[in-house]
Amino acid sequence: MLRSCVSALVACVLLLPLPAAGSASPEGVRIVVGYTSQGFPSAPKVEGQLDAVLVAKLDPLRADVLRLDSGDPNLVLALLRADSRVRYAELDGIVHALRVPNDEYLPTQWSVKKTRAEQAWDLSVGSPQVVVAVLDTGVDPEQPDLRGKLVAGYDYVNNDQDPSDDNGHGTAVAGIVAANSDNHIGVAGYCWACRLMPVKVLGSDGTGFASGLAQGIIWATDHGARVLNLSLGGPLEDPTLTAAAQYAWLHGVLVVAAAGNEGGLTLDYPAALPNVLSVGASDGNDRLYAFSNQDALVAAPGENSTTARGGGYVSFLGTSSAAPVVSGIAGLAFSLAPQATPAEVERALESTAVPIPGVATGRVDAYAALHALAPDLAPPGQAPGAEPGQPSGASASRAGAARRTKVVRGRLYRGRSASVILTSGVGRLQATVKLRNARRVTVRLRLLTAGRIAGSAHGKGSATLRAPVRAQRYRLLVSVDSVKSFAYVLTISYP
Repeated sequence: MLRSCVSALVACVLLLPLPAAGSASPEGVRIVVGYTSQGFPSAPKVEGQLDAVLVAKLDPLRADVLRLDSGDPNLVLALLRADSRVRYAELDGIVHALRVPNDEYLPTQWSVKKTRAEQAWDLSVGSPQVVVAVLDTGVDPEQPDLRGKLVAGYDYVNNDQDPSDDNGHGTAVAGIVAANSDNHIGVAGYCWACRLMPVKVLGSDGTGFASGLAQGIIWATDHGARVLNLSLGGPLEDPTLTAAAQYAWLHGVLVVAAAGNEGGLTLDYPAALPNVLSVGASDGNDRLYAFSNQDALVAAPGENSTTARGGGYVSFLGTSSAAPVVSGIAGLAFSLAPQATPAEVERALESTAVPIPGVATGRVDAYAALHALAPDLAPPGQAPGAEPGQPSGASASRAGAARRTKVVRGRLYRGRSASVILTSGVGRLQATVKLRNARRVTVRLRLLTAGRIAGSAHGKGSATLRAPVRAQRYRLLVSVDSVKSFAYVLTISYP
């Protein structure tokens, strides 16, 4: 049973598994099938042998979405998994959103001061060439504070080109990212001039399919978004979502996701995925809210005044509210440094964050992050991490930027390696993996670059790999020698 949110003002989105096979909804059970590169051309032949309807194709991921209106889903899954042309076959997950409060709230926007956004706006107020996609319940195009900010989007709930918001969650997220600012009404968005791309993956009841979210990630990536905001999460491990997040990263798009609102020690998915910037929710005293999951890469203020559907404004509390703070700052960063990569923007956010307990780095600082990308634009004598009038922390900032630590959590299955892609500097990498309740099971680590093994290690229940690395991209693989599945924690430190 999932824990409820802390209060009626907490907004979060949860990824839930489908009901057990055999208890299908009136629309039938949906299955996502991922094929090998050699097997994908044979997909119509494989699927033609099943009593199923093709719902969607995710060509970049070599995956199809099928709907079973009758028959035994367990049998169909078993047949697909036994086919050598199939990489995986899983029930399609359901995405579920809790409702957003619709009461109007006089904006206080303490988060703007906490993150030094006002100083950041002296460096950049954003660029209309930078597009932030909001993958959510859609966005209300009639909201006065969002007029003129929207580019063309898509609706993967109704499969049309009208991603209007019939729930409210997406409109609240959008306002934090890029509400019109300095216009005498409402609230100030973090990236004043950035455009917003509404991609509707949740319906009016706050539910949708995980495959629809994967489709939305691909669509937004292919249509020019530089940042994707995913204010949603849950315990679902989904190989299609993993592939979609990697697709975005490899195409120069930064994916930002909420850590989750269960108050747990582990991240929700997709925040826990590799190549996703996870965000916890911090309060005015720079402590994580009790409802915020821990171990995110960064934290951001979790209470924001923002736009509401129908023209009003709300106080929006939760990790769903913290993530768009980071997405808005990332939009400013790409506006200031158009040639920056997602890794460079993420590194700027993490290396300049103000340290707080419960997250890997700290609470984001908009001004410091922008200054890290463009140091020549900072006022003379003011260090990126220093509050005005406070002693400089430049030496600490440089030391913090020298190495990065990444924590990945998930589950390992026989025959399926977990994969983490990272871009390293010159120096030494150390990676440690630990299995939960599996001291006698052999776990393996392999570091690959350009198709070659740069290092490997194995051990019973845990393993540590140390290897010299260069300034290039690496892939770290984790696998187990067991017929069972095991939860794992992987900690990576690299220059």
